[in-house]
Amino acid sequence: MSQQIPNSIRLAWRNLIVNMDPASLVVIIGLPAMYLVFLGSMFVSIVSNFTVNGVTFNYTSYLAPGIVAFQSVMAGTIGGSMLWLDRRFGMFSQLLSGPFTRTQYLLGIILATTAASLIGAGVMIGISIPLGTHIYLSFEGFGLVLTNLIVGAIFFCSTMLYIAAKVKTNQAYNSIQIIILFVINFVSDVFYPITSATPLSLRVLSYINPLTYVSDGIRAGLGNPAFILSTWKPVEMFVLVVETIAMFSLAYRTYSRARLSTF
Repeated sequence: MSQQIPNSIRLAWRNLIVNMDPASLVVIIGLPAMYLVFLGSMFVSIVSNFTVNGVTFNYTSYLAPGIVAFQSVMAGTIGGSMLWLDRRFGMFSQLLSGPFTRTQYLLGIILATTAASLIGAGVMIGISIPLGTHIYLSFEGFGLVLTNLIVGAIFFCSTMLYIAAKVKTNQAYNSIQIIILFVINFVSDVFYPITSATPLSLRVLSYINPLTYVSDGIRAGLGNPAFILSTWKPVEMFVLVVETIAMFSLAYRTYSRARLSTF
């Protein structure tokens, strides 16, 4: 039966199983959940309701879709970590010496990352409801959320794959990944809206940051269907897709030339 399953699916399942240990789940699921529970519960009492693009939010309702979007970033770390560890411990060369190709290995990582992004997003939505977040599950909104999560996961997976294919030490990989996660997360509109009062340099960085567009799309998709067009612009999806294609192309080129091990 296992021989009938495509190799990329087998690798994707293997990648998901490897990342289901408690330590990995604490990082991938637990960290965003703590952001959502702690900030959503505490800041809502001190941050007044505010309006973004004509839609009024309390802080928890604004934060929750941003944390759902952040799940695509956390899932993206799976891709880089798997490649780095497989190269470090010789599994990459063993897999490629067997029935697997580089393309199948890459597809397995992307599938696992996408699945983790969707599963994590579902968990974050489930946590946000008891916190008082109003979730509207319309057909249009579901499609918007799903598309943003998938495209976002591919972008961040490609970013981490590029880093994993370039660096030669575990310390360098972890340091670069932590810095990128910090910058991507906080220089976006996950935690706060980007307005004219935001310093220009940070505004520019936030508009370059793909997480801003993923967050906008998910925030619109989880809102009232009547507000989707007022809170989300199709050009944002265009920018996100262009950035994802560019990052994936760079990552694929680097990955295809990566050595089988870090030694």
